[in-house]
Amino acid sequence: MRQAPAGSLAKRRWRRLSAAVAATVAVVAGSLVVAASAQAVTHTFVIDSLDATAAAAGVNVGNGVCETSAGTCTMRAALEESNALNLPPGAITITVADGLTGNIDARDGTAFRMHNSSVNSWDNGAHFAVTAPVVIDLQNRVTMQTSRDTVSALFYINGPDVEFRNMTQILSGRTSLSLGPEADGFVLDGGSTNTDRDYYAERFVLVREGAKNITIRNYEVRGFYNAARTGIFLVNAQDATPVENLRVENVTVTYPSGSTCSSSNGSGCFTDLLQFNPRSQNVVLDGFAFVSSDVIGMRNREAFPFSNGALSSSVRASNIVIENNRFINVQGTGTGANSAFIRLPHGGMGGVNRIVGNEFVRASSGQTFAISWNGNTTAGNAGDLTIADNFFDGYTGTSIALTNTGDVAVERNTFGDRSASQPRPGVTEETRTATPTLLSNITNANGQVATWYPSSDAQVLTADAPTGTVVARSPFADGAWLCPAVVDVTAPTGAQAPSGDADLDIFWTADRTADVYLGRASGVSGSSGVIRVDLPVGAVPLPTTEPGATRDVVAVDPETGEATGYLRVQTRTEAGQSSQYSRLVPVSGNCRPQITIERTEGQNSPTLARDLNFTITSTLPLDPASVTGAALEISAEAVDETIDAARIAPRSVSVEAVPGSSSREFSVVVHVDDSARVHLAIPAGRVSGLGGVSNPQPAVDDEAWVVFTNPVVARPAQFALVTGDPLGQQFSFDLRTGAPLPTAELRFASSLDQAGVDLGVSISDPSAVIAPAATSSTPIRVTAEAGDVAAGTPVVIASALSSDDPNYDRLVVPPVTARLFATDPTIRIDKRAFVGVTDSSSPERIMATGTEALSGTRLTDGQAVCFVYTVTNVSADDWATRLTGVVVTDSDTRLGDGGVIGTIDQIEIGRSAALSSCASLIPVDTTVGSAG
Repeated sequence: MRQAPAGSLAKRRWRRLSAAVAATVAVVAGSLVVAASAQAVTHTFVIDSLDATAAAAGVNVGNGVCETSAGTCTMRAALEESNALNLPPGAITITVADGLTGNIDARDGTAFRMHNSSVNSWDNGAHFAVTAPVVIDLQNRVTMQTSRDTVSALFYINGPDVEFRNMTQILSGRTSLSLGPEADGFVLDGGSTNTDRDYYAERFVLVREGAKNITIRNYEVRGFYNAARTGIFLVNAQDATPVENLRVENVTVTYPSGSTCSSSNGSGCFTDLLQFNPRSQNVVLDGFAFVSSDVIGMRNREAFPFSNGALSSSVRASNIVIENNRFINVQGTGTGANSAFIRLPHGGMGGVNRIVGNEFVRASSGQTFAISWNGNTTAGNAGDLTIADNFFDGYTGTSIALTNTGDVAVERNTFGDRSASQPRPGVTEETRTATPTLLSNITNANGQVATWYPSSDAQVLTADAPTGTVVARSPFADGAWLCPAVVDVTAPTGAQAPSGDADLDIFWTADRTADVYLGRASGVSGSSGVIRVDLPVGAVPLPTTEPGATRDVVAVDPETGEATGYLRVQTRTEAGQSSQYSRLVPVSGNCRPQITIERTEGQNSPTLARDLNFTITSTLPLDPASVTGAALEISAEAVDETIDAARIAPRSVSVEAVPGSSSREFSVVVHVDDSARVHLAIPAGRVSGLGGVSNPQPAVDDEAWVVFTNPVVARPAQFALVTGDPLGQQFSFDLRTGAPLPTAELRFASSLDQAGVDLGVSISDPSAVIAPAATSSTPIRVTAEAGDVAAGTPVVIASALSSDDPNYDRLVVPPVTARLFATDPTIRIDKRAFVGVTDSSSPERIMATGTEALSGTRLTDGQAVCFVYTVTNVSADDWATRLTGVVVTDSDTRLGDGGVIGTIDQIEIGRSAALSSCASLIPVDTTVGSAG
């Protein structure tokens, strides 16, 4: 059974963590970042020595050569030369010699350090200083980790356009990378760093006021000692000069499960993700992006503490973007809104701020709020913030808490089953006073606008949706299995009721949250309405506390088609306000169509009409695009009248929805080219409902068959033909009695087989026609040239039929067989009339129960008369053995089948056989005597 794929959500941002971790490991293992420089490289300094002593200093600095007194090139000598040259971006590259591996172990002391004064609030200097544009690429082969608990930063970057590539294990006793006020355009791209060896390192990246356009990407980080002034990323602004555009992209930060953090084992060390020191209004951050990254297993540490709940303990930040990240199994520290995982700045935020497309999955215990913002604004809006398309799970207080923010776009967020929400039965709307809630609009947040709410149970759509139904735009990918359902909604009343049209976001939940987003119904107006939504069929995977693992929720069972769970609504107003979540209503019904096929009412069987009509009926509206000839299985069996079973060619010529049936009923017209018993079937999985859910079982067969009788005959179909007889024999193409009259010419193209050509047989009209509204062609004469021929030699006349009348075009035409003889066979036919017959079942019974009307007997109009034809073989010579296939005809076409009384299979020489036919007399009638 095909199911909706895990990636079927069109707006799904979730990526498998295992794949991300694998990609990061690949970088660590030696996958290198390669980037084009802004200008051609003019100087490449190749490090060939790992020396970090005082002897590592360069000589003749500024001459364009990386060289120590020992004639080697060290990291220090290369940087001194680069700083001295101060060339444009991209002109200088520092890399490592082929085959060089190992560690550069920097030391404290003025003779060993490149920078010997404080570079931030804690580091007394820097082992290496970078002040000019340069690209450093260590190819993940040379590490830079101090073996001592030094008091210096490893790198002090205080200049423009510096790029570090493929840097693994860059650690000192304090800060790995300290970015000074003049740092502009710094990039760290590729590599990994952890503190498994010891607990010396305290900060990974530190940014001073004035630094701008800082990017850390494609990197993996783990560990670092925790103290009041530590963090993986730390902003150390010492005045109000803004830090601009700090960006973290595709970075994986993992937290250890162990707790050992010592001078000999740092595998259990962990610290805050982002920290500010100081954290006050004097710290200005304009542009912070944390995107496409993973934070896994965070312990009791802080993630994004822009504020501590008061203006005095909050930074001033704008243009914050936290997007497309996975925060998996994160605990955090503290409870309540002032200890949320993301604590946005207290007060207003400038620019455009977005928290979009993230997964927030709390550990089994920890912070009770995921996002909080106190905009400190009693009127109007505190800033432009969007919280959208996120998944939350495990936050037991409120996932999103807003206070004094004004209007905030909170939309399309979903919540796992561990999220706080009102308990079942959930018959009222969530409000800030009805905690716990998924979203809390507290004072001056979104106007505390009330939400529209579902006012009846939701049902799977089984007919046309009511007039005026608003269709929610589905977020699911093309090709996903979906099941349409409808739900009534009602607008709230009272002071908090929204004005104007509203957009309604619809959610499905297994119990009481909002597990799956179903789409948006836009522009809903009035006091009530009907919404159509698409339920996903099959498993929808949701993140769990285990990286890379998911748990499935199922709105519609893909096997049974049963819909379960509940729906709820969130409102977005014309004014841009986002409501809290509505009450819950159950959804029920079956989403898998059950199909029945039957012979259409009024369709005769057997029939001479070409159109064979069937009706398909479904329990649910079907997608017309799925109900095509390709979905049908048409079979045909030969019947007694079949001319050529290989040419029956069953096929559908039309499949159309029946008007007014809500696409629950379809008419099918089938054609065949010869007589057959035609059967129509639909196997399982061939047709689908409006959402793509296919029929689980084959269609029920309710007499889904019709017998078609080919109306075209040749009379006679075989005869004896004497060579040299100028009169020969005649046949014609006829239509069976009751056949539809043709609306266009029936054109027959006849030809002889090779025996006929060789023996000089000719046809008077090889292009015979049955005219429109006629039932027979003109007679066609067949003659054969004089000559000896073996008695009974068959010659076959084959014909093809074409017509502009679809009832007849391409029907199989019966072949005509002429059996050739050199002499004329002799047959005597005696025709006798009988009246008063009480048993007409056979010639013998007619003669036994009737009275013969001898020649001259007077009969009355309308009197029933039976005729007995006695056929005697009086032939000689070539015919001395027996005659076969003797066709007896009468000029009175009321007798027999259009005048054909019957066929005698064989008559031995001197023997007789009898045929009979009965009719009622009319004024002009047949006479008793020889039938000829």
